[in-house]
Amino acid sequence: MSKTMRYLLFTFISAYILQLIACHDIALENAGGRMEADNLIALCMFMPTIGALVAGADLRQFGWKPDVSRHIKLILLAWLLPTVTQLLGAALYYGVFPEDFDLTGIYLREYDPEAFMELESSGKPYVSYVIHEIFVSFASPHILIAMLLGLGEEIGWRGFLFPRLKTRFGRIKGLLLGGAIHGAWHFPVMLLIGYEYGKEYIGAPLLGLFAFCLYTIGMGIVADFLYEKSDCIWLPALFHGAINSSFSPHIMDTCVHDERSIFGPVDIGLISMIPQLLFALNILYYENKRERMELLQS
Repeated sequence: MSKTMRYLLFTFISAYILQLIACHDIALENAGGRMEADNLIALCMFMPTIGALVAGADLRQFGWKPDVSRHIKLILLAWLLPTVTQLLGAALYYGVFPEDFDLTGIYLREYDPEAFMELESSGKPYVSYVIHEIFVSFASPHILIAMLLGLGEEIGWRGFLFPRLKTRFGRIKGLLLGGAIHGAWHFPVMLLIGYEYGKEYIGAPLLGLFAFCLYTIGMGIVADFLYEKSDCIWLPALFHGAINSSFSPHIMDTCVHDERSIFGPVDIGLISMIPQLLFALNILYYENKRERMELLQS
């Protein structure tokens, strides 16, 4: 059995088992079950790393010493791009569905009444809460925790799997296949508990599986670019963590059309993912152009 197949079998079987247990815990509908489910889903994020070790990977080969002075632009890109694409994607979504846009606090009043009452009593406008959430999403120390969890995945995806897929199938096919595999890794929780899009969205459940794989393909292209250019696994981990800790544009939503979650406003929606996909396509175009130029000059 090849190392790639050994990695995939362990990573998928172990993660699917954990996800199924997590789904059962959530079905209990109590605080203890939800907490245990959250812990299991967090544990899932380390299965790609363990899978790489099971497949015989040497962790020392993934690059652990970031060259900050040389790669400061890449570090800033990994850190800030998720917030930028989240904002641009939300703007696209609310541009298409302006009736879903709200700055009066409907979302906060619905899902966190105590926080809404506190904001009201302070006399501050709701827009100040939105700005605060955007800032906290990339400036809070919580992004470091998210980066460590992201590292658990990135060692396996970008460090171990993607280089092998690109070597075997070529850059573009390898990136497309790797991104789709990464997306499929999430399928049990998506199908059973509506992870990411809920369960009542337009085109459920198949359109959600397709949309999420499309998103992870775009994400994977950017993460792979950061890894290739820096030769340091911390950069895609930072990018992954910044995505997971980014603010939710749902805080500007009227909470009326939940069936539109497949389109946005969060960056996994078919409309709201467009900025990240365009950025990823731009990377593919210029990287392929650079490689052709190097071949012609050699």
